[in-house]
Amino acid sequence: MAQAGIIFERIIMLFLLGLLGFIAGKTKYLPGNAGTVLSNVVVKITTPLLILTTLTNYRLEPGVLGDGLLIYLFGLFFMVLAYGLSSAATRCLGLMGPTANIYKMQAMFGNVIFLAFPLLTALYGEKGLVYAVFYNLANDSLLWTLGVSLAYEGRGRGWQERFRSLLNGNTLAFLTGILWIALGIRERLEQSPTGQWIYDIFYGTLHPLGVTTIYLSMLFIGLMLAQIGLEGILKPAKLLPLAVLSLGKLIVLPGLALVILMFAGKGLSAFAQDILVLQLAMPAATIVPALAADAGSDVEFATEAVFVTSITSLLTIPLVVLLFLA
Repeated sequence: MAQAGIIFERIIMLFLLGLLGFIAGKTKYLPGNAGTVLSNVVVKITTPLLILTTLTNYRLEPGVLGDGLLIYLFGLFFMVLAYGLSSAATRCLGLMGPTANIYKMQAMFGNVIFLAFPLLTALYGEKGLVYAVFYNLANDSLLWTLGVSLAYEGRGRGWQERFRSLLNGNTLAFLTGILWIALGIRERLEQSPTGQWIYDIFYGTLHPLGVTTIYLSMLFIGLMLAQIGLEGILKPAKLLPLAVLSLGKLIVLPGLALVILMFAGKGLSAFAQDILVLQLAMPAATIVPALAADAGSDVEFATEAVFVTSITSLLTIPLVVLLFLA
């Protein structure tokens, strides 16, 4: 099964990067403040550049716009549904404050770029990647608005300060990219050799730096795991919430999405429905621990959620492909 091999390969790559950070942290090869520095670099520099360069390089193609807009809207709907389900779960599990907020974030947002993009490209070719971008737009729309608000809420900040936190480099990059697409600036630049040359320098310089977000995030997670210790995951107070989170995110939500789309997704092609379900089946987002560290939230639980859901997804993603999308 080729797709299972791709999934396994990408997750191995993630854990090799995390292991590198873990070893560097345990051996004190990197200084004690390395995690803080990395989280600042990821949240304030590389992620905004990744968002901006990805969006400015994206072009809408005729024929996919209808499906793409529906993927965007359904993506928002299912992430809000995940927020509602995770809110109920946190109350049942007795989670409060920053831990509850990070639980909700990890239930909503997935590793949709590093795992989903290569998987969908391998399964469906370039068309799969184009459709996946629309879901990623929905993911980023909520991550850098509601997600940022949740991350900072645990610090007891007033609504004015929390609102200002939404106007960060990531939301500004996202809004700039959307405006860029809406105005068709990329197409206009292509009509001018000078404009295209300038854009190529801009993209060629900044996009590779933005792509390091994935690698730096995993190094950061490894450093955090070196500090908290993996044995903490086995404690009942941690194991049960992480198990419930994994089950809800990796199995329940994609299954619910499939059922809902059977009745409410009539305007959405079967191909687009597959893209949606697979995106929803991805493990927890690697950017959340870095965001939690920057916000002073529960970075320990955020890191453990990435670790546990990524391990579990080795089994669940092939299962979703076989059972839901066969």
